[in-house]
This record gives sequence, C-alpha cells and structure tokens, in this order.
Amino acid sequence: MVKWQVALIWAIAVPLVLMAISPLLDGLARKIRARLHSRVGPPLIQGYLDLAKLAGKTDITPTVNTLTNFLPFLALASAVTAGVFLPISDFAPFSFAGDLLVILYLLGLSTAAVVLGGAASGNPYSFLGAARELQLLLFVEPVLAFALFVLAVKAGTFRLSEIVTWHVQNGYTLSTVLAGISALSAMLPYFGKLPFDLAEAEQELMGGILLEQAGWRLALYRWTFFVKWFIVTWLFCELFLPVIAPFPLNFLLLLVKVFVVFCIAAVFETLLARLRLDHARAFFIHVAFFVLFALAFALIGS
Repeated sequence: MVKWQVALIWAIAVPLVLMAISPLLDGLARKIRARLHSRVGPPLIQGYLDLAKLAGKTDITPTVNTLTNFLPFLALASAVTAGVFLPISDFAPFSFAGDLLVILYLLGLSTAAVVLGGAASGNPYSFLGAARELQLLLFVEPVLAFALFVLAVKAGTFRLSEIVTWHVQNGYTLSTVLAGISALSAMLPYFGKLPFDLAEAEQELMGGILLEQAGWRLALYRWTFFVKWFIVTWLFCELFLPVIAPFPLNFLLLLVKVFVVFCIAAVFETLLARLRLDHARAFFIHVAFFVLFALAFALIGS
C-alpha cells in the first residue's frame, strides 16, 4: 500500500474511531464515580444514550443565528482534526515539522469555539461560564505547552513521531519526569472535571457555559468534550508513556493506556472538591513554576 493510500485511510479512520470510542469515557467516569459512592451508577454506554437523546430533542435555543449554528461544528471538527496528527507509537502518516504546535492550536480553537458559543447565547450565567472557561484556558494552555516543549527540546524536534522515538530510545530524565507531572496536572482542567469544573458549576451557574444550549447543538458540544478528553489523554500517553510496537498491538496498548489514565483522573475527580477560581489560579501558578524548572533542566541537558 502506497503512502498516500495509508494517509487517506488514516484521515478517514481516525475521526470515525475517535467519535465512536470517546463517548465511552463519559460512561466510564460516571461508573467509577458511582462505585466510589457505593452506587450502581449508569451503564457504560450512557454517553451514547445521552447524545442520542439530545439529538432527538426539540431545539429550544433562545438565540439562533449563523454563529450559534456554526460554532458547534467548528468545535467538534477542530478537536477531531487534532486527532489526525497524533501518532500511535512512532507511526504518524501526517507527521511533519511543527505538528505539535498545530495540535495545540487546534485544541485551543476548539475551546475558543465553545467559549464563543456560550457567550453568544446572551445569558449572563453562560457568559460568566465562558469567561471562566477562557481564564482556565489561559492558565492551562501555557502549562501544557511548556510541558510538551520540554520533550521537544530534549528530542530536538516538534515532530511528534520523532519525539516518541527519542523518548523510547533515551528513557526518562529529570526534566521529562517533571514535565510529565505538569502535563498530568493540566489534564483535569482540560476534562472540565472536578476540581476544575468552574465553567459548568451547576450549584453556582446552573450549567454555565452550555446553559442555553439544547438539542443537536448541545449534543455536538458534549461530543466535542468527549473527543477532547480522548485526544488529550492520547497525547499524554504517547509522549510521556511511549511504547513502540507493531500494529495492531500498538493500537491496543494505546487504548489500555488511555483508559487507565482516564480512570485515574476520574478517581481524582470523585475525591476532590471544586476549587474557587482564585485557588485554581494559584494552583496553576505553582505548576507553571514547576514546568519552568523542567524546561530549565532540559536546556542544560538533565
């Protein structure tokens, strides 16, 4: 099979697999939370059931215009497109110089689309939720970017497949361990889960950023969240927990790593209480110093 055929199959298969598997993470997180609370909880397929139910609901969105119709598709498409550039082991048909930067831009674009969708509804609670989401983005994006830049500095490239190969060949160093801890700290805000679910915060904002969304728009936004959960976990697992293996073993290992890391995050979500915005800001300032130390160690070769 020639290279362009492999790339075409990858470009079609990855979005389909991402959109098919990612809702399972929601059911898994709910099941873990329920078990830790000594409850049975919903079925593992609850994420799929919720999407199907929302898609069939009557659209009662109060503010409907070209922007509100376009943003849900932009949010989901940006997140799914980011997955096309991710590697499995050292295999990445769309790998090119700077693909790490493109993934960060696409994830940021997806979040920006959600923020604009919440702000465009006109509801003050949605606007406040959008403001909180934007603040969290400004806290989290630099932390995640610098954590990934540590690996890029060590490997001497922004090409993800080459970073994975370098990490497998050279193993862990002080800087990569510190960067991995920092990246792991940035994952919970990306998931929008406790203790960083400030943009939703039902007890304060009655649903926050998606309060005025309904029907297929809300389904697309929720699907976007599911896909981003999977992509961020996939990115973390391949770069900080790399294993090079032939297909399909590398794909199976990726799924195992993604679900294990997400289960750990779901446990933390259950055990932690929501932070206030100023506490979240202070937390990420400390993590930022942590990742800057990692970058400094990487620059001096440690």
